Amino acid sequence: MEQSEEELLNKLIVLFVFDKMDIALDYNTIINICYTQNGWMMPLYCMDAIDKLAKSNFIHKVDRGREKLYSMTPDGRACLANFYSRIPESLRQEISDYVKANRMSYKRRQEYKHTYYKNKDGTYTVWLRVVEPSSTLLDLKFVVANNRTAKYIHENWEKNAASIYLMLHDRLTE
Repeated sequence: MEQSEEELLNKLIVLFVFDKMDIALDYNTIINICYTQNGWMMPLYCMDAIDKLAKSNFIHKVDRGREKLYSMTPDGRACLANFYSRIPESLRQEISDYVKANRMSYKRRQEYKHTYYKNKDGTYTVWLRVVEPSSTLLDLKFVVANNRTAKYIHENWEKNAASIYLMLHDRLTE
């Protein structure tokens, strides 16, 4: 079955996004980047491109607990290299600019996990993690006295996770 130029372009856009992001992405994040934030393609076309790229082994799914992340395979990189010029230069530049401005935000959202919940005794547990696609690097739970403290820690985790992880690693391996 032959694919249309639009279908090929949609697949190439998704591969180019993976190439520029250079991190594993979940299904909804890919759709968010390609449609919601930028309108490069309609959601159904994006879903179709993701599914077909996975079936063709150009991207593969990595299970991380309940999360399913996708990353580009070497075959996907080769495909993109062969058909790179089929993506209009203006679109490549737009994608590159968007990724440059937003990559760290997406990376933090996916790698720096955080939640909090109320305990039976009225205290709160704040659960903070640093995760990679295949493993958890850091898993911390804090019990704090009130909701305000729990919320404060929760809201500041993404911004401080890298430096906290590095500080703990350095102190514990000295």
